[in-house]
Amino acid sequence: MPKQVLSFETLRKAGLRYLERYAASTNAFKSVLRRKVIRMEGDLEQRSVEVDKWIGEIVSRFTKAGLLNDNLVAENLCSSLLRRGTSLKMIKAKLAAKGFERDIISRVLGDISGEQEELEAAFLVARRKRLGPYREKEERKANRNRDLGVLAKAGFPYSISKQVIDSFET
Repeated sequence: MPKQVLSFETLRKAGLRYLERYAASTNAFKSVLRRKVIRMEGDLEQRSVEVDKWIGEIVSRFTKAGLLNDNLVAENLCSSLLRRGTSLKMIKAKLAAKGFERDIISRVLGDISGEQEELEAAFLVARRKRLGPYREKEERKANRNRDLGVLAKAGFPYSISKQVIDSFET
């Protein structure tokens, strides 16, 4: 297969192919394009100004066309993580790691009413890991601190962890 020549058009097509398969934040998409340039050229320093201009133009075009939408991607990732039982603290960290801007993270997490969703997520984790009320009744008291620690490590606040672990106590 002949080696591809780096141009605006090859970079644009590579970006399109990537977005056909994956939803990405703008920052993550820029990183993907930079890695593509490095794979093709071996070095980014020689043409970095030109490549940065190309990447900026591609991002601008894709954003206007609706192919790149940080709000939508962040909302979808957030709701997916909540359904899996991820704490709000961990969701915030994962969104930041994915390259989302702080204002987008704040907006997405602000749309979540907070404690109720986090409580439901904590119950999901407890059920999946058989903690607290999902543990055999005889073992609950002996493993209470351990169970609280598991939820704390998952990023849940103490008040919510305590509420979950101590629920259904008789």
